Amino acid sequence: MLSVLRRPAPFGVVRGTAVLLLVVGSAAHLGWLAEFALDTGVSPLHDVPTRLSADGGPYQDVFRLAEGLAGVAFMLASPPLLRVAPVHRQGRLTVLSMFVFGTLMVARAGFPPDCAPTLSAACLAGPDLSVAHRVNVVVSVLLAVQYVVGPIVLALWWHGPWRAAACAVVGIELLAVGLLVLLGTFASWRYTGLVARVQLVAMSALLAVGIGYLVMIARGAGSREASWRLRARATTCTDGTTCTDGTGASPCQA
Repeated sequence: MLSVLRRPAPFGVVRGTAVLLLVVGSAAHLGWLAEFALDTGVSPLHDVPTRLSADGGPYQDVFRLAEGLAGVAFMLASPPLLRVAPVHRQGRLTVLSMFVFGTLMVARAGFPPDCAPTLSAACLAGPDLSVAHRVNVVVSVLLAVQYVVGPIVLALWWHGPWRAAACAVVGIELLAVGLLVLLGTFASWRYTGLVARVQLVAMSALLAVGIGYLVMIARGAGSREASWRLRARATTCTDGTTCTDGTGASPCQA
């Protein structure tokens, strides 16, 4: 039996799917903002956001679900982004970075910490910490690295104000990492919650810029396509030969 050849989805549909998934992921990535409306018992100044999903938290499932949803959306956005991204190494690295970002978020949601990993000495070096907690700490470190690597990859091939936005986020993320190290070393981890939340805000801003970039190139592509069609029809009707008008063969007379 002959196999059925399926036509690939139109480019506009693929791009729209990527944008939709990125919007969903970006909205879920901001799920930690719900702490300002819920009585979580977590200090936004001194407690890192991962404590929101720690065991025993009153709304742990809410924050785990939000992070997991964001990760799944970013992972699902990677295949359509692979078709939309420019065909060069930096473009492919951007898609890979997005997929890794989503994978790490899903992993962290699936392995919640036992407690706050910075404010409690027991969480830092306790022998009774669960495997899930240890995995969460490792994944959180990898995510901190990803917050720097992702914007750097974008800055390598974006141009103009888009590159400026990516470079600004790189600077913010590097500064945040440095502050976290200093606060952990000299300030008993105080104000690490504030710095960690600045990291999240910066990444959310970059995601919004990325969505705007996709929408911008979509509009540009639509305008160019319309221009090409009009130009082709104009040429068809003025060359004085038998030609086509885009719908079928028709004779043209000078």
